[in-house]
Amino acid sequence: MQASGWADRRYERVEPMKTLLKAGMASSVLALALTVTASDAFAADLGGSIKDPYVAAPSYAAPAAGPCYFRGDVGYSISQDPSVKWPVNNGVWTDNGSGDGVVTDDELSTVFVGDSVSNVSLENTWLAEGGIGCGSGSRGFRSEIMLGYRGDRKLDGEPNIYNPGPQPGDPDGTIPDPIDDPLHTSIQSYTLMLNVYHDFGNFNRFVPYVGAGIGMAVHDVDEVYFTGNPALTNRIEGNRDVSFAWSVMAGVGYQISDRAILDVGYRYIDMGSVTSGRVDSAGFVNPAVQIDDIAAHEIKVGLRYHFGGSDAGYAPFK
Repeated sequence: MQASGWADRRYERVEPMKTLLKAGMASSVLALALTVTASDAFAADLGGSIKDPYVAAPSYAAPAAGPCYFRGDVGYSISQDPSVKWPVNNGVWTDNGSGDGVVTDDELSTVFVGDSVSNVSLENTWLAEGGIGCGSGSRGFRSEIMLGYRGDRKLDGEPNIYNPGPQPGDPDGTIPDPIDDPLHTSIQSYTLMLNVYHDFGNFNRFVPYVGAGIGMAVHDVDEVYFTGNPALTNRIEGNRDVSFAWSVMAGVGYQISDRAILDVGYRYIDMGSVTSGRVDSAGFVNPAVQIDDIAAHEIKVGLRYHFGGSDAGYAPFK
């Protein structure tokens, strides 16, 4: 009787535990089923299922700049003193053996004394340029066509001392004092250049480069006038000449944005030569004033703006 009572009491304690265990397992299965059902429904709302692969969130992709660009520059041109020539002939009295001490027309002649003009100075000036260029991408080379303008700059020089010689009718072939007669004019220049550059790479937005260019220069030289002799007021006419030009450059660009680059550079440019006219304001024909080796050291600041390329869009994270 005692053994039978103990077994009954143990059965009463174990049976509730089995019931709780079964209830817990059923609850877990139900929760898992509900989770799967909810996940499938949410995925269906997004147009997929729980079995679909992971899709990364999209990110904005900036547009890529094209290889070609517009360019505009301003700068200061420090002129080198050019070489200037203007032939000077002095008058001399030959007497022709007459011995009368009086100068006549047939006793006058001229002697060439030289054509070099000394103490030449050419003013500095401002410059402006604009053009278009294209690059080769990873190769680091680019080329451009640039149209430039350099403003009026005054040119001064001193020709060989001019002596008009004795005048007809003067006794004893009297020769006046030599005349120091400085010449003056001004020049403005246009250039059309084909330039080629090599960029050395982008170093934290800084892009150093070197380059060279060839092209042509169009010079407008103004009237040539003289200030030493008040009696000589005639002006030699101006002229326009086209000359070969070449240049070498170096500088650095700073990348402001994907499309804009600030450019600071140095250039040495040789713009050739120009010759004045020959007819003066009185209608007389004179030797032309020859101006050679028109060159300058120049400092420029400009902006390169790239155009073209791909449109803006979205790309996934990588």
